[in-house]
Amino acid sequence: MKVILMSDVKALGRRGAVVNVSDGYALNFLFPQNLAVQATEQAIQRMKEQDAKVVRVAKKSEEEARKAAAKLDGFELVLTEKVSDGGTLFAAVTGKSVVSGLKKAGFTITADMIDMKPIKEPSETEVLINFPHGFEARIKIIVEARD
Repeated sequence: MKVILMSDVKALGRRGAVVNVSDGYALNFLFPQNLAVQATEQAIQRMKEQDAKVVRVAKKSEEEARKAAAKLDGFELVLTEKVSDGGTLFAAVTGKSVVSGLKKAGFTITADMIDMKPIKEPSETEVLINFPHGFEARIKIIVEARD
């Protein structure tokens, strides 16, 4: 019986492969565990459509990441934080602080995308932001003192 694998099966092949297996193996193992479906023309067409949709979504996601990285590259973020008498910040500037500052400026990123060490005193620092699909943006964070 010809079947289409719905997920990777170690002994048979990868997801989407059309393989020939015994009827008993298909009926008693592959079908009950939703590892495969019978290879009909409709099933093959449906699998091709799903693969095409995955490719379209991946291309769209990559394009959005590229645009966001290009838009953010070179941006200067000014954060005003309270400082002690010794000149150090009461609370360090971390990825969360940068995310909230960028959110106010109209950018949507997450803290795990930011590659930085906590900033503990007023200064200027360059930070790398890693977007999906390998895109990067460098921004300058300027931490100013506030009484």
